[in-house]
Amino acid sequence: MLKRHLLPKTPTRILLFVALALVTGLALRAALWRPFDVIGQGRNDGLFHVSGAIHVHTTASDGSGSPDDILTAARTAGIDFMAITDHNNLDAKPYQGYRDGVLTIVGAELSTNAGHMLALGIPDPGFQFSGDVGDSLDDVRHLGGVAFAAHPWSPRQDLSWTGWDLPGAWGVELMNLDSAWRLAGWTRLARAAIFYPINNRYAWLAALDTPGERLSDWDTLLAERDVPGIVGTDAHGHVDIVEGLSLPFPDYESLLSFAKNHILLDAPLTGTPATDASKIVEALRRGASYVAVDALAPADGFSFTVESDDGRFTMGDTAPLASSHRLMAGGRLPERTTLTLFRDGLPIAEREASLVLPTPGPGVYRVEARLPGWKLPWIISNPIYVFGDATRNARAARARWPQVPPPPAPVQILDSFEGQTIFQAGFDASSWMNEDILAPTEGADGHGAGRMEFRLGTQDSRQSDSSCELANREQRDLTGRHGLVFSIKGDAEYRVWVQVRDDNPVLTESVESWSASARTSEGWRRVAIPFTAFRSTNPATDGTLDLDQVRALVFLVDRGAAKIGTSGTIWIDDVGVY
Repeated sequence: MLKRHLLPKTPTRILLFVALALVTGLALRAALWRPFDVIGQGRNDGLFHVSGAIHVHTTASDGSGSPDDILTAARTAGIDFMAITDHNNLDAKPYQGYRDGVLTIVGAELSTNAGHMLALGIPDPGFQFSGDVGDSLDDVRHLGGVAFAAHPWSPRQDLSWTGWDLPGAWGVELMNLDSAWRLAGWTRLARAAIFYPINNRYAWLAALDTPGERLSDWDTLLAERDVPGIVGTDAHGHVDIVEGLSLPFPDYESLLSFAKNHILLDAPLTGTPATDASKIVEALRRGASYVAVDALAPADGFSFTVESDDGRFTMGDTAPLASSHRLMAGGRLPERTTLTLFRDGLPIAEREASLVLPTPGPGVYRVEARLPGWKLPWIISNPIYVFGDATRNARAARARWPQVPPPPAPVQILDSFEGQTIFQAGFDASSWMNEDILAPTEGADGHGAGRMEFRLGTQDSRQSDSSCELANREQRDLTGRHGLVFSIKGDAEYRVWVQVRDDNPVLTESVESWSASARTSEGWRRVAIPFTAFRSTNPATDGTLDLDQVRALVFLVDRGAAKIGTSGTIWIDDVGVY
């Protein structure tokens, strides 16, 4: 018989019993929870719906699964398409296409100085992306793709989006599953880890944070231009806890089916990979889609339309102003689904099951659907825009990439490469350059040019310092000058670093490199780069490009500009300052 003083006191036993009952009740609730059933007559938009996951990482970056592993998970998850977006590379391109009924699209997640962005619908370019957000948006546009700000509201400062005022027609991830658990906090994440083996969908749903007021940033953008929204799965196959420690959940299969992008098409997919990938990317570009947390309930029966004598319009469309407009939202939904209609970011109507009402005037209209007992939105629609021609044209103009003004005339030519040059070739031991850099008749005017004929490293080279350069190491005082101006072309498209190096006594070599980049084409281009656009990534930077202490001007190709093993020729002419 135990001594009395070894037994828990009565209040303690009661607390332990209550805690055990609470945990048992929560575990039982998790075990018994199932997604909502849907009822109703189905959608009435006359369109074909396909659904899939966007923003998936493989072992080509920081994912734990190979492309083959993830394709197996995608088949089991029952999605129609998947977009692999590894960090700063498109190495999974060989896996693009159909496999067992799942269409794989390969894009990239680009790291920039304004946050990360997804690039979809682009080929694997012959150059690397520079890390400058303006360059990256321009590259994606130039390559025919569409860009989305990735995890724009991430609590991590290095991952959150700061480029809300940037030009162009880029969209946003309205939800990002990685950011959602980070925003939810460690208590919810610990609870999810406990209940994940019991019911992974419920555990993950209960852990996620809701977009809430953060959608107001989207509404602010929508007031100026059309902005498509998507959900980013951001699947890695693990959750990092601290450096060197991660949890092997949520697995790819559960995430790929958890939240989907539902795409609206005028015709069914053809089965031809390139054609179907283009149709899906184009629908995403237009916002002909909606975001849904399918773990709560299957969402492929939802529709949102504007109908009038002019026809039927759906998400991503701009409907002309008309007195006969009716807004309609509904479809196959769970019982007691609440539909909230927003106009220009403000809720103007709320109904259960279906929503039908006259359009109250011009504006940006979108719908959110919520299920009883859940704050997390089940569906977030892309908008339908209702505007007259003048407003529609003004919004389209605000979404265009800005025209680049003609470069200013140089006030001083530093090198015209006519018979002599101030530049010299330089390259590391793994690379090669033709050290005869003068091309007497290949210039922009048919006269002399500087020539970078190079091979960057070798295919089996892993040297981080592989580089080829044209450099002038004369000391200069460029006080009063505003930037560099030069002509450039290549035998293919490349990104070339343009560097101005100045004194920084704190650094080992006492020289700091300030970089911008220029993209070549197969024809001559005149390029001007203001000194204010040059930036340093050195952690010991003194923060200022000292124009009175310039120590070198450099045109550089390294593994941050091109893939190792790249070879080609770049020509440069009439380098000057303005």
